[in-house]
Amino acid sequence: MKIGIIRNEDPESAEGWVKACKDRKLDYTVIDISAANWLEQVLSSQADFFVTQPPGIYERFKTMFDERLYIITQELGLKVFPSFTESLIYENKKMSSYYFDAKNIPHPKTWVFYSYQEAESFIQKAEYPFVAKTSIGASGSGVKIIKFPKEAMAYIHLAFKGKGITRRFGPNRVTGSPKKWAAKTIKSPSYFIKKLKYYLEVQSNPQFGYVIFQEYIPHTFEWRTVKIGDSYFAHKKLLIGDKASGAMGKEYGRPPDKLLDFIEALCNEHDFNFVSVDLFESDRGYLVNEIQCIFGNAYGFLTKIDGKVGRMKKENGKWIFEEGDFNTNESCDLKLEAAIRIYDGGRE
Repeated sequence: MKIGIIRNEDPESAEGWVKACKDRKLDYTVIDISAANWLEQVLSSQADFFVTQPPGIYERFKTMFDERLYIITQELGLKVFPSFTESLIYENKKMSSYYFDAKNIPHPKTWVFYSYQEAESFIQKAEYPFVAKTSIGASGSGVKIIKFPKEAMAYIHLAFKGKGITRRFGPNRVTGSPKKWAAKTIKSPSYFIKKLKYYLEVQSNPQFGYVIFQEYIPHTFEWRTVKIGDSYFAHKKLLIGDKASGAMGKEYGRPPDKLLDFIEALCNEHDFNFVSVDLFESDRGYLVNEIQCIFGNAYGFLTKIDGKVGRMKKENGKWIFEEGDFNTNESCDLKLEAAIRIYDGGRE
């Protein structure tokens, strides 16, 4: 078996998949989808199937990746994990909102305006507070809680008539500190230079000409749930300030069966196999905030019950906890195992 690893514009983005293949002693080839000869690389790879690392930093590379993955999956019919849909809605809050609406996935009401006049009309009648988001931006970057009409007017003026909406410049101030950042810089000056270039490019590429507004759901935490093949994980992301996304506050314990049932039904209905689903609890039930095929793993595990790390699985109709370290190598080991199982199951 040969695995095709489709990396993004970052040469290091294939490392997790490469390690997973090496550990399983599998033949593999790395394909740079940002290169001009990307299609030639794909067609000459002789891979049985492909695994990908979609980008989530720069909007232009995100667009490039989605366009080329469309050709690979929809026109050439090649097997790719995560799937085209899982990749398409990753770090694209516009597309996510369209998909959720079209598929009747319960979620906070979301409005995407490409017209200044429509956005202005909305904020004159809106319920406050509401959430403003950039289309791309992880860990709470690009998310703003708008509390007053005057603040909303300034926001849409910036988006349509000003310099555009920029994401956070610099590290996440909720999860880090100047002391930690200084220590990282001293330890690895090249890391500092790489991150500085990233922050400067983010600032030089603001979101212009449209806005994304979302209903504010009062909450003290957000569920982070993950499905990889037949393995499920869940924990709470606790609210710090006015955001749970990007915060390091976590709460672990046995997830409710009804939560796992909801995620299982959602993923089965939409054929999701490699996703994290962030959601709120509300008086309308569970509301999906985001679905991502790339997700953080700050502590090296995603579920912990009574001090033991592991995963949830369904056996004979019941959810059981299986102890073990299933999130090694940023979960790429488990992802590759699941991809092989799915591919083999679909092989003629």
